Amino acid sequence: MNFLTFAAPIGAIAAAGVALAQPADVPRHRPGADVTRQQMIDHVDRRFGMLDGNGDGRVTPDEARQHHAQRRGRGADALFERLDGNRDGNVSRAEFDQAHARRAERAGQGGMRARHRGGRAMMGRGGGRGGHRMLGRLFGEQGYFTREQMRERALAHFDRVDADRNGTLTAAERRQAHEQRRGHMGGHERAGD
Repeated sequence: MNFLTFAAPIGAIAAAGVALAQPADVPRHRPGADVTRQQMIDHVDRRFGMLDGNGDGRVTPDEARQHHAQRRGRGADALFERLDGNRDGNVSRAEFDQAHARRAERAGQGGMRARHRGGRAMMGRGGGRGGHRMLGRLFGEQGYFTREQMRERALAHFDRVDADRNGTLTAAERRQAHEQRRGHMGGHERAGD
């Protein structure tokens, strides 16, 4: 779900990656495709449903941590399966080296997506230090957040990125927002030096 690169808050809310161990019933978004407001709402609703472990309409810090730990475990299992080429339950040095060579080859062929996949540089793919800070802001004093609060935050970000205000985010709009964010974050780093 590459469209999460434009929606850092949504990935941060979930505090977990989307692509590693996504359930089969959650449709995947084509990278580079346009994203409508309704698609964003549907995505947020699915993510909220996955986070709300007890189904009470509220996500608590404990539920978010539990969800994150489960996804991290599934991600580790998936990584092991990818590395264990001969399916013998062990990863040999040769299998590890082969996987590393395949990854290097993909990074050489692909653009930003291939380069960032392994390094977790994209928000919403299990990485991003801002995820925990964002969760803290969402939980606030009440100690939980609701579906409506999650939607509100996601749609506020959607509206900031939707430069032409037509209700659809294009790859160009997402790329522009990403570059602006990188420039803004870089300014803070330089100011602190």
